[in-house]
Amino acid sequence: MKTKAILLLTSIAVVSVAAFAQAPSPDNGKIVFDNWCVHCHGASSTGALPGTAALALKYNDTLPPVLEERTDLTPEFVRTVVRNGLISMPRTRKTEVSDAELEDIVAYLTDGT
Repeated sequence: MKTKAILLLTSIAVVSVAAFAQAPSPDNGKIVFDNWCVHCHGASSTGALPGTAALALKYNDTLPPVLEERTDLTPEFVRTVVRNGLISMPRTRKTEVSDAELEDIVAYLTDGT
């Protein structure tokens, strides 16, 4: 009986947390992007930033090198690159950018799609 009560309370707690989980926020995604990403992947009038310069070379004007100007980014791609890194971009740990913040970045860069 005690085990069933514990399982029931645990289930209720999990459902309650899920019910109160907020939808990803593009506005917060902009804040997180500006804190963690813009230093390499933003636009700069004083010279190319490392990530932007690397993407400019890679895409040779076929895609915008500034991530905020891209329309082809998918949520899966953003999540994968942020968590695992890609070429010279290091992986980003959950202690740096939480899963919720990552979802906010995804919503910001992909217009919430």
